[in-house]
Amino acid sequence: MILQEFTIDRYDWFVRVYYITDSFPEDDIIKNLIDLGCSREDAEETVHNLVEEGINVGSIHSNKYSRESLLIIGKADSTDEFYDTFDHEKGHLAMHICIADNIDPFSEKYQYLVGEIGKKMFWAAKELFCEECREKHL
Repeated sequence: MILQEFTIDRYDWFVRVYYITDSFPEDDIIKNLIDLGCSREDAEETVHNLVEEGINVGSIHSNKYSRESLLIIGKADSTDEFYDTFDHEKGHLAMHICIADNIDPFSEKYQYLVGEIGKKMFWAAKELFCEECREKHL
């Protein structure tokens, strides 16, 4: 597992990302989801669904009041599946921030936000962008 934490300074938004590789920290993720405002039941259901699906899945939960998000990028059976999940969850993160800050998703402001999120996430995710590197972490 790779854990990444960063802040999107312009929006004062804290992000925690779990890149699931060789282990799935169920208890940590449940605790983080509850801290975000999820009920224990919803947090446990989220983790259960991710564990049951097992591969090529992800999830995001955000709290617009505390301005924070938890992303989970699951194991992937190929580099393109990893990138698909990575990009999908990254897109949700951008939309959650847009909703909280009333940003037009057709604006340049939105595109700059997507770019900033991508640059922040790249430094942890790059270890999983090639097949050889991804397999080394599994």
